[in-house]
Amino acid sequence: MIPQIILFAFPLILTTLIQTLFNAVDIAVLGNLADTRAVAAVGATSSIIHLIIDAFVGITGGAKIVFARLVGKNDEEGLHKAIDTAIVMAVVFGVLIAAAGIVFSPSLLRWIDCPDECINDAVLYIRIYLCASPAILLYNYGSSVLTSSGDTKRPLYYAIASGLLNVLLNIILCLVLTQKVAAVAVATAASQILAATLVMFRLCSLDGAMRVEIKRIRFHFASFKLLLRFGLPLSLQTLIYPLANLQIASAINSHGVACMAGNSAAVQAEQMTAAFRNAFGAATSTFIGQNLGAGKPDRVKKSLWYNMGLCFVVNTVVSLTVLFTNEYWMHIFIKDDIEAVKFALIRNDMLSSAYIFVTISAVVGNAVHAFGYPIWSSVNSVVWVLLLRAFWMKTIYPLYPTYNNLITCFTVSWACTAFTNIIIFSVIYFRYKKGKYKVI
Repeated sequence: MIPQIILFAFPLILTTLIQTLFNAVDIAVLGNLADTRAVAAVGATSSIIHLIIDAFVGITGGAKIVFARLVGKNDEEGLHKAIDTAIVMAVVFGVLIAAAGIVFSPSLLRWIDCPDECINDAVLYIRIYLCASPAILLYNYGSSVLTSSGDTKRPLYYAIASGLLNVLLNIILCLVLTQKVAAVAVATAASQILAATLVMFRLCSLDGAMRVEIKRIRFHFASFKLLLRFGLPLSLQTLIYPLANLQIASAINSHGVACMAGNSAAVQAEQMTAAFRNAFGAATSTFIGQNLGAGKPDRVKKSLWYNMGLCFVVNTVVSLTVLFTNEYWMHIFIKDDIEAVKFALIRNDMLSSAYIFVTISAVVGNAVHAFGYPIWSSVNSVVWVLLLRAFWMKTIYPLYPTYNNLITCFTVSWACTAFTNIIIFSVIYFRYKKGKYKVI
């Protein structure tokens, strides 16, 4: 099973890494062709974009589990209906996201105390970026169909193609347009549209139940309920992080433009490390989901432990690599601003030692989802991410209002979340082995 997991996870790792690297080009281009204020403006949008987008993208995690189980059961009719419904959901939700982003982005940015010198550029970036929301969701839902069938290579190819377009347009538009923030936003939106187009072409060319015929797409309410049953708790869990981080983002913004720019650059490095654990998390939910659907309990156990072991080893190597090359990467994103680089290094140095906790949660949390109990992980995240961070920002941070204290809040919530996820899964799995816990 280990070779199959590696073959499944490796393209996902590359896909996410490539997407992250190409998205980081926005920051790198602005850091070299514009100024720190432009970097800070784009960085200020991240919590808002994640808040609006992630709530709907999170449902794709539930969709993957549904697709994987239907594949394991060889339920072709159910699979066809679920895929059709997911595509309709992607388009409808995408339009709603775009409308909400255009209308509410100024208010949301003021809510997190975005500095006046950055807010106009930040609003412009959000509005252009979110116009591509239907494409973003189509790509995510379409990719979940392909990965559930074991095809993780084509999403990688599509990510490479869209990423190359992003880089090319970033450079061309930044050289042509005086408004650099608008240039990188247009480049990013165009790359998302290309990725969605490629995924849809692939789905339309497939054979069997996974083939999509545009003219025959129908919305199926039963499939919709199934997708929401698995997807809404995951969506809630995904949404909790940007919600919890809004108050932290406001505090980061209060430390000035250099802190905003440095924090934004540091997040790019974090997302690169997240690519590895997220890939093994997806492998965990897919392999466990398929084996639960096929009724193979021994392979369910192996799926968990093999993914955990591989995820731990890979993430340890990656985290150490990032830790020792931090300064080099940060100077690429923020060329000449020594103060911004200092903030970036503080964040990366402090969080590198805590990646073990998010590694555990990535695998164990996805295992809980695959068993059909995502609500428990969601409750766990509400307690330790949303409520703990809110408590921290209301009581502990005011006592020591430093950037280091802000970052400590992340490490504590990660540790508590991982510990509780282990307890939740242990109870579910023990009762499953004893035949006392029905797989939902």
